[in-house]
Amino acid sequence: MENFSWKNIFGNAPRVEYLRKILSENKFPHAVIFSGVEGIGKRKIAENCAAALLCENPNDGEACGVCASCKILAAGNHPDFYVVEPEKSKTAQNIKIGQIRALQSEVLLQPNISSCRVVIIDGAEFMNNAAANCLLKTLEEPTGQTIFILTTANRAGLLMTIRSRCGTVNFDKISAADIETALKLRGVESERAQIISNISDGSFGRALKLEESGGYEIRNDALNFLENLLAKKITVEDIFERGKTFSEGSKENFADFVTYIQKILRDVLLIEGAELYNPDLKSKLAKIKIAEKILYELFDEGKKIQRKLNSNANLRLVVESYFLKLRQIVEGR
Repeated sequence: MENFSWKNIFGNAPRVEYLRKILSENKFPHAVIFSGVEGIGKRKIAENCAAALLCENPNDGEACGVCASCKILAAGNHPDFYVVEPEKSKTAQNIKIGQIRALQSEVLLQPNISSCRVVIIDGAEFMNNAAANCLLKTLEEPTGQTIFILTTANRAGLLMTIRSRCGTVNFDKISAADIETALKLRGVESERAQIISNISDGSFGRALKLEESGGYEIRNDALNFLENLLAKKITVEDIFERGKTFSEGSKENFADFVTYIQKILRDVLLIEGAELYNPDLKSKLAKIKIAEKILYELFDEGKKIQRKLNSNANLRLVVESYFLKLRQIVEGR
């Protein structure tokens, strides 16, 4: 949290202006959900809001950056600022009841140096039922001096009772043009930045991962898999091997793989009638022949798996069930 300037936030300008307005008017709600896909800056925006709320001399909804509160916050040890994040294991992420109980102990105390306390629950959809119900009790009886900001990529994954007790700010995906510009400012070559921005699905965080962790290779693997699938060259053994490989990596890598499959299918369907997600692959995509009915079935299965990936389902089972279902659709079983 070294820099609290809103100038460092790009995309979602209307939402940012709204937040600055309610901050400057002291109308920020006691509990709010920031909802939107991963990688669009919800956490950073939440931190900027926290800085403004804790600042001694905020101006136009922005922290001054020089007061004692801002300096302590930048140093990472502000006593009135609290963050809860999912605990990560190999197969799942969870926010557990112990984390929420520890939070409750903190918010019972009076603020130390600021006029309020600010709590960010990042990835709030990963609260298990016990943790969510524990948090609900705190939201039902707010102290008045604690402000909660819950960030989530899956608002529907939160208890309805929690959603009803919080305001919501919905953030849009970031435009490909804005992502391309941001990548170029980071030194990414122009053509590569354009391609990555087109396949990042409106997420700058995903664009950075694509640039840093072999996104090109994952996309090409998705294309090769789809070509082999349609040629009926994918065996059950291949599927189990892929399940093992993906389960040893991250859920994000598999999510990216599925996203590429979805975008490739969409491009194949609209090869001549729309702007493509993968314009550099147009000649290859034009050679893919697939019945429209099968294409839609494959696409629908991808959407189902993307929803499952927002849950705590076992990754290997999700991977294998997805590939087996695609194989069944193509082979007419």
